[in-house]
Amino acid sequence: MDIRSLINARWGGEMKKHNKYPNLFAPIKIGQITIQNRFVHTATVTGYGANTSPTPKLINYHRTLASNGVGMIVTELMPVHQTSIANPFLVSAYDSKNNKLFSQWASAVSNKGSNLIGQIGHVGRQQLWNPLSTPLSASSEPDPLSWTVPRKMNLSNIEDIINGFCQSAKLLQNAGFSGVELHGAHGYLLTQFMSPFSNKRNDNYGGNREKRLRIIYEISHKIRDLCGDKFIVGLKMPCDEGVDGGIGPTEAKKIALIVSDTMPIDYLCFSQGNFSPSLEDHLPDMHFPNRPFQDIHAKLKDSIGKLPIITVGKIESANAAENILKENKADLIGFSRALISDPEFVNKIKYNNESSIRPCIYCNFCWGEIHAGRGMKCIHGDSDLDRKPSKHSKNISKRKNRIVIVGGGIAGMESAATASKYFSDVSLLTNSESLGGKLKWEASLPGRSIINEEINFQKNRLQELGVKITHTNITQDTILELDPTHVVLASGASLSWPSSLKKIKNVTDIIESTYFLAQTEEKMEGTAVIYDQDHTSACYAAAELLASRFEKVILLTPKPTIGTKINYISLIGVFRRLLKLGIEIVPFSIPTKYQKNILTIKNPINNEINQINEVTFLTFATPKSPNDELFQPLTNSGLECILAGDCDSPRGLAGAISDGSKILNKLTK
Repeated sequence: MDIRSLINARWGGEMKKHNKYPNLFAPIKIGQITIQNRFVHTATVTGYGANTSPTPKLINYHRTLASNGVGMIVTELMPVHQTSIANPFLVSAYDSKNNKLFSQWASAVSNKGSNLIGQIGHVGRQQLWNPLSTPLSASSEPDPLSWTVPRKMNLSNIEDIINGFCQSAKLLQNAGFSGVELHGAHGYLLTQFMSPFSNKRNDNYGGNREKRLRIIYEISHKIRDLCGDKFIVGLKMPCDEGVDGGIGPTEAKKIALIVSDTMPIDYLCFSQGNFSPSLEDHLPDMHFPNRPFQDIHAKLKDSIGKLPIITVGKIESANAAENILKENKADLIGFSRALISDPEFVNKIKYNNESSIRPCIYCNFCWGEIHAGRGMKCIHGDSDLDRKPSKHSKNISKRKNRIVIVGGGIAGMESAATASKYFSDVSLLTNSESLGGKLKWEASLPGRSIINEEINFQKNRLQELGVKITHTNITQDTILELDPTHVVLASGASLSWPSSLKKIKNVTDIIESTYFLAQTEEKMEGTAVIYDQDHTSACYAAAELLASRFEKVILLTPKPTIGTKINYISLIGVFRRLLKLGIEIVPFSIPTKYQKNILTIKNPINNEINQINEVTFLTFATPKSPNDELFQPLTNSGLECILAGDCDSPRGLAGAISDGSKILNKLTK
């Protein structure tokens, strides 16, 4: 089968010139290399490396993106020196032991028509993962997030690091990489030299702007001399560090002009945030507006002129990206999380199949998994390209199975979609008037409306797949009437009543209570209290909702702090919003009695008793109990009954989607 036939088989319809997004799919020349389109996979830590080397999983990740039309792929940070090995999953760019694997990596991408750019750099003082290493930096200023105190680099150290950049670039060039990107953002070493926030030197590498940039000047010129003109050298730099005394938009403009005028740099990629409380800006989550930094990037491009600019930061759609290019606000569009959510993102746009794109909801689950050391994952799990059907699936077409899915939440919808690819008779039952389950509640909360995109994606997919959906009161009899061969119970879970508190009339869990409040603008008197044993982002968004209704809101938690289930980047934003709204956080607290608007709380550490007065609203976010009451009766009736999502074990959205996507293995075993 030729390539045209393969594309037609996968995407349907004829391969045509793309007219809807002409700028996105126009080629562009960076240096002396032509990139096939304007889609850039920006540097993304995956955690897929091992023992400072690339792995088949890492190589395949980029091969998949290249085969699906991404024009340029930038690797995650690769250390240029042994003093920068902050974590063994980072691939050492300077180490010749990786030469063979580098060649395989570059070939995997170039053979698919894309260009691989190695992001090279040094973490400097950001050695929080490696406490045994001696951190280096431009000055001995402590890291503002971990308070790590580095050793000020001497001239010999600086020379070693410069040589490390050059050696790394040459090794990658020899392996077939199209270029390198110098990592001068996110508070890493080059930023530590570049920024007056971190560079307190008074020699040739510190002081005025030109001296702070000297290390980048020397690195870029030496790489160009070593690698020639047919090798891309890009620079990622901050447009706003978000810290007092650091690089802001005005300073970034001045730096960019010096870079453009004096250094052999082929493109600039702007980024936001430092390794500090402004780290939140590095990965703007669902609570940020779309394209939050686009205006800053556009102004910088206007002032620089000649260098191609890659813009990044929650660019939500192909239409938004096309308009950025059309209005000359950038030259290339950086995507990361959108490509993690759906590696087929570019080809689905190219071949007019946008409705099938799995939406990124900017939950930052991916980064949380990386930070936890488990390697990058998405709530959507593996892409459709990587999902492996059951070993029994070859014989599925011969079966006359009738599959009934119970539950209209995400686990139920994902299960129904997966099953319908292999079974012609799939029904989904829900006792709700609409699909979405608990996600409908989350989508109603402040800053979380983007979750509706996930619900709509699932609903549209079920419609396209022809899944029969019935809204009814679900009982054992209503299920048996359908005469199923298999039943998937995806009926979710319910919040448990707090064990420390007697049941109280008119006190309901946080889902029921705030879902109601979200439908009204009515103001309430007194204090609202949330007992938080959930520690998820949704709980704190619910607290924000209560803050718009009540005079005062208090969060109680039995733990030392809140948000233990939230990745650190997003947690910064949680605290910022709660503090801005004046929401009080009371750690080491459990409710023991609620009577006459007085809530009694107990400290579980020292058993101290306190009271909160004028409590007019009490709700709770507690561990969930599976709604699996139908499992045993259905099993006893002789049916094969399978549990999925929270009904199996309450784990949240990622667990629900994972169970649903793997349901085929249970249906066909």
